[in-house]
Amino acid sequence: MKRNRWILWLGLGIALLVASPLLRFRWDISEDKKFTLSESTRTTLEALDAPIRIEVYLGGDGLPGGFKRLEKATLSILSDIKSQSPQTIDIEQVDMYAAYPDEKDRERKIFQLDSLGLPPTNIVNKQDGKQVQQLAFPGLVITKGERSVGVLLLKGDQLANSQEVLNQSIEGLEYEIMQGIQSLAETERKKIGFLMDYNHVPAVKQLSLIAALRKRYDLYPVDLGASATLDGLDAICLIQPDRVFSPSDQYKIDQFLVKGGKGIFFMEGVRTDTIANQGLVSTAVDVGLQAMLYRYGLRLNSNWVKDAQLSGAIPLAVGNYGNKPSIELMPWPAFPLLRGNQASLITKNLDAVYGRFVSSIDTVAGAMHLKKTPLLQTSTYTQVQQAPATLPFSSTGKDFDPAKYKAGVQVVSYLIEGRFSSIFQNRPLPNDSLQQKFIGQSDQAGGLILVADGDIALNDIDPETKGPMALGFDPFSKHTFANVDFILNGFQYLLDDQKALLARSKNIRLRPLDKGKIQEEKGFWQGLNMLLPILFGGLFSLAVVLYRRNKYNR
Repeated sequence: MKRNRWILWLGLGIALLVASPLLRFRWDISEDKKFTLSESTRTTLEALDAPIRIEVYLGGDGLPGGFKRLEKATLSILSDIKSQSPQTIDIEQVDMYAAYPDEKDRERKIFQLDSLGLPPTNIVNKQDGKQVQQLAFPGLVITKGERSVGVLLLKGDQLANSQEVLNQSIEGLEYEIMQGIQSLAETERKKIGFLMDYNHVPAVKQLSLIAALRKRYDLYPVDLGASATLDGLDAICLIQPDRVFSPSDQYKIDQFLVKGGKGIFFMEGVRTDTIANQGLVSTAVDVGLQAMLYRYGLRLNSNWVKDAQLSGAIPLAVGNYGNKPSIELMPWPAFPLLRGNQASLITKNLDAVYGRFVSSIDTVAGAMHLKKTPLLQTSTYTQVQQAPATLPFSSTGKDFDPAKYKAGVQVVSYLIEGRFSSIFQNRPLPNDSLQQKFIGQSDQAGGLILVADGDIALNDIDPETKGPMALGFDPFSKHTFANVDFILNGFQYLLDDQKALLARSKNIRLRPLDKGKIQEEKGFWQGLNMLLPILFGGLFSLAVVLYRRNKYNR
């Protein structure tokens, strides 16, 4: 009887070992449920109407530990997504070097991935004491029917160290993957109106932003002066206005926000002009919206914010090389690299945003019913120049004495949300006929993101092709900053169910070992790890021998 019981237990154990690769069970005991799919993810999966295929290009031999951790986390989340989906999800991991051994075939595939927004990442790794370079492809391609979309997995604040970037990428995996799946779904598209008649920005400088927004939203050019209202739109976008808004057009914007409308305003605190190629001069600019913003609790300042610690660079002549001028890239503090607020879902783990001639934004008393959240800010080493002011090119690279940059952190963008109150309350309306439909305050919550730099939303123009460059692309450092991601996240927060952005709130902390203790206590812990298993095995064997001796000597 005992023998049969042992056989039964042994057979059950072997069966569990064989079935374990097919069984997936995990108990998430983390405080913020970081290993559990969010509610919005499950809702999106339930709405899938067709099978999808996911090709993962992160893999292969020789990946360093950080990328291995990213690969493992990616496959784990994809496995969870597959198990929760009512539709079939095929997942294939592709090793680029094994699948495409021919170099020409591999280059064609790399070009295809790059066109989907998945550029390769060059990794320098040590093998056998030598530094070896290899390409990694931290991305995946999601295909539904004949449509495909690329999802870049390595996304984080590139100003942080490499391990923090990888950690931030792991935190955002679920959000990025689900954004790719959702972009292939047929859903009702929200409407964004671009207020075009108050600026002279060339259309080619807005093409990169328009192309990014069109993937998710329907866009409409709006002639504000010719439109009776802004009804029918879900959001409005105002980029670098340069003339004063008429009272009637101010009224239309005011009523749109009061009724629960959303918007992102990219405005300039100063106008910048060049003086005979010797430098720049700033003059204050007011397009008539300052009073409205003040009512909402914000003040757009007429100043320049210069950042000595985090800034872009421009090519300048620093002397002569023989009979030719010597051109070098020099730090330009008027082009600050703006960091995101990690406490906001919009800017958490966001790469730096590239700004040009930014101004600061202050909060003012009043508008207590509106919630104000800072989104973009500078480093602590800043200098603020009130307009009018001059900025000579000769100061580049020479005026970076930290003692002169003591203005502290300056906020460049704010989110305000809640029930907006009309600025036209207790004031004459632009037209008496508007009185009947006037709303002082409604029960619907609106939202507005104010950015004190119009250039954040504008792309540069390629001097050779005359076509648009990528938004946020710095042609000198060859790096594309997170301008597009910031704007897309902003519109998604304002327009879509914010539960989708909750996947960005997951925190996976790095717990690095203390290098000092490793160096000092290395021998002790190595010896303990070697001796403890031997000691445990010896004691267990001794216990078995004593038990058998005691049992059979009776």
